[in-house]
Parts: sequence; C-alpha cells; structure tokens
Amino acid sequence: MCSQLFSNKPRCILILSTGGGGDVGSALYLARLLREEGTHGVLAVLAWERFLYDPNPGPIPLHSFQGVEYLGEYLARVVNPQECVAIRNGRTVLPSACQVSRMTSWTPVYILEGWKGEIGIRRAIQELLSLHGCEAIIVFDVGGDILARGDEENLWSPLADSLGLSAAVNIGVDAVVAVHSPGSDGELDVDYLLRRISQIAKRRGYIAMRGLSRSDIEVLESITSSIKTEAGKIAVLAARGYYGDYSIRGGTRRVKVSIIQALTIFLSAQEVYKDSIAKLVASTWSLEEARRRLNNICVYTELDLEEDISLFVSSNGRLPTPPELIEIRQKGIERVQKYNSLCRIISAGNT
Repeated sequence: MCSQLFSNKPRCILILSTGGGGDVGSALYLARLLREEGTHGVLAVLAWERFLYDPNPGPIPLHSFQGVEYLGEYLARVVNPQECVAIRNGRTVLPSACQVSRMTSWTPVYILEGWKGEIGIRRAIQELLSLHGCEAIIVFDVGGDILARGDEENLWSPLADSLGLSAAVNIGVDAVVAVHSPGSDGELDVDYLLRRISQIAKRRGYIAMRGLSRSDIEVLESITSSIKTEAGKIAVLAARGYYGDYSIRGGTRRVKVSIIQALTIFLSAQEVYKDSIAKLVASTWSLEEARRRLNNICVYTELDLEEDISLFVSSNGRLPTPPELIEIRQKGIERVQKYNSLCRIISAGNT
C-alpha cells in the first residue's frame, strides 16, 4: 500500500486523525496495515469528543490530560494508557485517544493541542515528524466531510478537519488524504462525495482505493465495539451486508449504507486543499481565529454548535432532543448568515 500512496516508500508515516470523536479508532486499522507491510505508523489525534460525552465546547485542552507526557506546548504522548483521562471542569472524560492507546502497544498515540489554531497543529506535527523520522502524512477522515467547500447544507463539523488538512499540507512533506467509509458520518451524502472525488481526480488527485478485507473487518469490529463511535461502525455494517438507511446521532442524521462505506479512498492532500475551506484557516494562531474565518464566509462550525447547545443546557437543565438539536443548528446557521454580508458573494462564487 505504501508504494501505491507515496513515490518513495516511507519507513514511517504519521496518521493524523483530526475529525474528533471515534475517528482515531478507525485510523488504528490503517496503522495495523502499515505495520504488516513493515512501515512504522504513528497516530496523532485532535481530542474533540462529542458533546454527549464532553459537555464543554471545543477540543479537550492538552493540559487537561492525565497519563501523558507533555512534549512542549502543542503535543503530548500517552505513556500510561490505563490512567489516561481528561479532567474538564471537575468532570472526568475518557477520550477516544485514551481508549485507543489501551488497544495497542505497538503504535504510539499522540494528542495535539486543538486551541492553538493551524500553527499549533502544524508545530505539533513538525515535532512528531522529527521525533520519529516520519517522511509522510496520511490525514485520516471518517465520512469525507474533509472534502467540503463550505457551502454544503448538511455540513456539521468543518473546523477540525480544515485545521488538520491545512497543517498537513503546509508542512511540505508528502501528504495523502484517506477518506474512510464515505458518507458514514451522515454529513455529506455519497453522491456529492463521489462528485467531489471526481473533481479532484480530474486534477490527477486520485491515488488509490482499498476495500476492507475479512481480517480488516474483524479488527474494525473489535475496535469500534470498544470505543464510542457511530460513524466508525458503519464500515463494518456495510461490509457485513447492511443495505439501506441507517439513523445515527439520535436521529439527527441518516446514512445511506451500501458497500461503498467499506472503502477507503486515497487522494492527494494538495489537490484536496486547493478548493477546500482548509485554505481559509491557514496560519491561524487560535481556534477562535480559525472559527471566525469560517464564520466570515457563513460557515457554521462544530464549535458554534457546541456553544449553542451549552446555552440550551444552561437554560433548560437538560440536553436538547433531536428535533431541538436540529432547530438549534438551523437558528445558529441563520445567525451566522445574518451577521456576515459576504454570504451572497461566497455563494455566488461557489456556483
């Protein structure tokens, strides 16, 4: 696989999982494949858990972790998996990165600081490349919303992926985007994703495609049953023969499941970057600055949504129901559009 993805077979590849939630669990399957080929894989994670598990808006700050070794301002390594947790406002959270670290003794797991913008993530990656001698990066995304341009109606979580993609591309080493299980997160539908992939392929951005083997399915089944992930389980369902609509996120999203979700599609990170919103968050020094840049083109981010959910919880003393969550998101989108006059210009430019 390495010889297909990169011109010179790297001895070490950094697998960057910036989508948050349980994406890192699925990324572990890719690290296992690399190991079988004799390539060292290093896992790096932006720890941003779903609001249901961590009711504090935004990614988990690096200083909140226990059971880790801090390697400067932007990076930490899990050194004691059994003690790896995060403390946020007095509440103990078990992040997916900690859960995955308990499943492997052969691949190191690193956690990135998510509040320092694209520059912070880039510096963390540079440190990792130097530390392990990695010559290439795979930006791993479950579902495919990393391909978004920003004007998609059902885009829920553009911020974290944009930061990760931008950081990986702007470092200057060979970088590939792995879209695992297209459409499985219930955001961008499969038809739209295939159209985006075709656009990238026209620019010679398509590299390879790989379907799950029987052993892959068993590994993913074991991983996704042990961590908190709904999107990650879709690939296993698809490979086991499930076909049809499947509800996730409490019914707020639906996935059209078919054998397509049992694929991982590899694309040139440079070509994905060219017409993505990741360009807009380049050279940001904070998460807030990156969020504002996306808001300025009328993109409502996962940070906006979590802040709006937090306000709802403060007022009502409970989490919103699925219909209420959809209403919160719609009102948030309308608010962002109302206060940003660039909407019409951006929309016109994307048609």
